[in-house]
Amino acid sequence: MFRPARFAPSRPSLVAAATAVVAFAALALPTPGSAADGTSLSSGSLGINDAIRDGEARRGNALTTGPVGPLAPRPEYAKLPVYVGKVGDKSVRLRVGPKTDTRDSLQGEYSTSDGKGVRLLSGEWDNGSFLMEESDDGTRVSGNWDGRIDEHGAVRGTWTDAFNPAIVLPFAIRPLGGYLVIPPFDMRPSSGVTYAPPPPKSSISGY
Repeated sequence: MFRPARFAPSRPSLVAAATAVVAFAALALPTPGSAADGTSLSSGSLGINDAIRDGEARRGNALTTGPVGPLAPRPEYAKLPVYVGKVGDKSVRLRVGPKTDTRDSLQGEYSTSDGKGVRLLSGEWDNGSFLMEESDDGTRVSGNWDGRIDEHGAVRGTWTDAFNPAIVLPFAIRPLGGYLVIPPFDMRPSSGVTYAPPPPKSSISGY
């Protein structure tokens, strides 16, 4: 029977083969300056922040920094009580209602006179103090409201930009149409009122 001759490859052949394997692996792996798909990475911290940002952008996910698209009004807030007022020189219109799972708190949304979508709201009050956060994309805090409630249930205070705390604007909001969500609070010594009375029952179903 004919048997093919067995032979060991020469040393130069082994060296050439190993060189080819190393060269192929070098082509398959990403270089320090690029990702596997060719995306450039920045230096410093292994470029992880830029890599995450680039990956989110390629997948179409919203980033937590930079411009975002306006939010559309939520149908579940369409019939909530209305508050109106101003933040700086812009007129605002809020639709807010009490949270169902937390006392002395509210949720809702508001729009400004420029008509660019809405911002979501989540606020609370205690002993006449009023605090509220807003979000322009539904995930991050974009502004903070800090004020005092008066004897009519109106709130006055300051609005602060969460991204640039140097931007501080006065705000004033009041209930419209007789539906009070934020209870009045009178701190005048002669008023005899030391705690906010319970808010009037709204005629809107569920509140």
